[in-house]
Amino acid sequence: MINKSSYGNLYWVRISPFLVNILSHYDKANIFYKGWCVIMGRYAVGLDIGGTRIKMGIIELESGKVMAAEVFPTERHFEVVFYESIRKSLCHMLSKLSMDAVKLVGIGISIGSYVYSDGTLNGLIGIVDFMPYGYPLKKKLEEALNLNAKIDNDARLIGQAEALYGAGRGFSRVLTLTFGTGIGVGLCIDGQLTDKEATIHLAGHIRVRDEHDCKWLDEPPCYCGLTGCFESTCSGSALEKQIHHMLGKDISNQKMFQLAEQESQTAVNCVRWYIEMLCRGLNQYVYIYCPDVIVLGGGVSNSFAPWLVDIQENIIAKVNERQKTAIRLSELKEHSGILGSAALFM
Repeated sequence: MINKSSYGNLYWVRISPFLVNILSHYDKANIFYKGWCVIMGRYAVGLDIGGTRIKMGIIELESGKVMAAEVFPTERHFEVVFYESIRKSLCHMLSKLSMDAVKLVGIGISIGSYVYSDGTLNGLIGIVDFMPYGYPLKKKLEEALNLNAKIDNDARLIGQAEALYGAGRGFSRVLTLTFGTGIGVGLCIDGQLTDKEATIHLAGHIRVRDEHDCKWLDEPPCYCGLTGCFESTCSGSALEKQIHHMLGKDISNQKMFQLAEQESQTAVNCVRWYIEMLCRGLNQYVYIYCPDVIVLGGGVSNSFAPWLVDIQENIIAKVNERQKTAIRLSELKEHSGILGSAALFM
């Protein structure tokens, strides 16, 4: 546990979230609250826990400004060392900013697990040894840092970050997809998450491909039980399989997109196939979620820019004659996890 004296008076750290909850429910009080934020500044810690790295930052909540950020290895075996590494990083950032923790309203946590509303995890065994089903991560971090904590699924929080600070700003219904090893899904309406728990973060498991099309993508079968699901077709790892089949094992995802820009016909064919599969999934999401914008993020999306017009033109689904879904690329990149987790205190 962090010594309270090293943080100064923690009274406002404890009382600020209480005031925020009250003020946000009253229009006139909310005007006062917004003005108070501009004058005083409200800061939260964003903690993004990955299987190999932890990203951590101190965020000014109204602007989304990253005041300080650090990245360090995830301690996967020893619980005490895990919390000590987080504590040391936080103290270092506070010292660098000459900031007292009295200004922090709390710490938000982003993690790649189903998170229950009581702050416990569905489990990360196989990634972090000491986090089995039911592990009380929220409570543990509150005890270790002496700060209020909030926690949620990483895909949802990336979505919230884009809705508040990134490519989803100015839109009401923001659907964010992250394309990495798998496909993460998060939906926000007016900057807020839609449910208390991550009820749609596995929505990447919709069918987009016939069972006889590209059978090698279903080897081994996806754990969802569907043949030809979106994740087994359009995730970064799935695209890598397709590229190895079409262009050879020495070609990466990024290199394939570069070759397509150089008009390599095989690479162009691979991109066209990928965009067709991608848009099959996106059009289904338009019918299911009626988003005003779909934000595409994650490693694979870093190569989408030259093909964004093609993707947009292939979004033909609409819920009514006035509805149109825009396609945007993530603006936040590496900071999306810490911004989204800190935004749990908005």
